[in-house]
Amino acid sequence: MKKTGGAISLAMRRRAIDALDGRIADLLSARLKLVESLAPLKTRLRDLKRERQVLSRVSARARGKEARFLKAVYQEIMRLSLAHQKSLRSR
Repeated sequence: MKKTGGAISLAMRRRAIDALDGRIADLLSARLKLVESLAPLKTRLRDLKRERQVLSRVSARARGKEARFLKAVYQEIMRLSLAHQKSLRSR
């Protein structure tokens, strides 16, 4: 009996995650377009001060494990964004 209710709950939660993943993908695509538009405007691609500001702002929105998770996600986003900007410059 609990398994059925648990399965429904599991399925509902997975649908909710899928919906969030779609929104996240859309937002990351929009972010990448902005990253692309910034590349020609920058004299130096990497701005450590800006990176610290972004990580601080993101971490401030959460606490504990969630803050560490978001910080790690944003570090990867920024690493990939920088790599993408570098690839645009080398074209």
